[in-house]
Amino acid sequence: MRHLAFDLGRVLFDFDYSIALDKIKDKLGVPVEKAAQELVKNDFPLDFEKGLLSAQEFYIKFKQAFKTHLTYEEFVDAWSDIFTPKKEVIGLIERLQYVYPVYLISNINELHFEHLHERHPEIFRLFDTLLLSYKIKSVKPETKIYAELKKISGAQYTDILYIDDREDLIREAKKLHLQCIRFDELNQLKKDLTHAGIHLPTESETDTLRALKDSLKASPKSLIVGLGNVLRGDDAVGINIIRGIDGKVRLKTLDAGVSLENYLSPIKKSNADTICIIDAAEFNGPDAFKLFTPHDIKNLSLGFTHDASLSLAIEYLQKEMASDILLCAVRNNKRALGQEMSAETKRAQNIIGNFFLKNFPKTA
Repeated sequence: MRHLAFDLGRVLFDFDYSIALDKIKDKLGVPVEKAAQELVKNDFPLDFEKGLLSAQEFYIKFKQAFKTHLTYEEFVDAWSDIFTPKKEVIGLIERLQYVYPVYLISNINELHFEHLHERHPEIFRLFDTLLLSYKIKSVKPETKIYAELKKISGAQYTDILYIDDREDLIREAKKLHLQCIRFDELNQLKKDLTHAGIHLPTESETDTLRALKDSLKASPKSLIVGLGNVLRGDDAVGINIIRGIDGKVRLKTLDAGVSLENYLSPIKKSNADTICIIDAAEFNGPDAFKLFTPHDIKNLSLGFTHDASLSLAIEYLQKEMASDILLCAVRNNKRALGQEMSAETKRAQNIIGNFFLKNFPKTA
């Protein structure tokens, strides 16, 4: 599985030191242009971003360097409130985090992070881990902060896709063999992610993944059942997903081959409170996969590959068990004997498989 590491400044949030300087320009003892030069081009906050200075110590350094007469509270207010969230990029990460491990790796100081975290806690909750330079005592492009990313992710550098707006940081990260994307704007990022093999779920597909996650998280004992025929193209999708996650997730899994009714006994013995059945199907709408209930099978023309036997088997399970039953339908584009799986179904297979691996990993 690929791991995604995002920078903060200019990627998740725009920022502008001139906002801070404009607030305090009447209290600066040096020209605003000189202060801007020090902040932007000469890495004035570097020691603060490395965690080598406390907020109070950096305040004193700032006062001395720019000959200001600010109180600490005035300084914190001006220094911190310079950020604007990039909502479309954040929305993309919200979709990606259902499918891939995502990390924030940022050169940032204590005051900026505390300000942003207080204002936007929901953004930071999207990430599996926050790698903050002032806590790690290392800034990009130093090896230490990337080594911490490698350690926390448990992935090799070649399996980590690093997104940053700065070419100098991208260049140094490539020397460690991280896979890199230079961020410019959202549409280019989407193209670059797709080119790198990252599958982007649509908004409605994300809603499906969110609903499935909520259902499975709420169930102490869940069973994931795959149906399919490897000889018939897209029809293989259900069992391919099961084989890809078997033994790697904490959920029980079952490869039911082409016939659910042959596995009713082990399903009953599982005593699962939620059963999710994955199968190829034909249904309306643009998405490559959707979530349905048994009620939908009776009332909609879903055209599951194993429709007749599936309906009968589900009716039996509903009588014999008190389980919630969900059907994850993957669009069936090709199912003639000997056909290869279609690209769109492969995409859905990868998204759903990664979803289980990301959200329900088997603990050591």
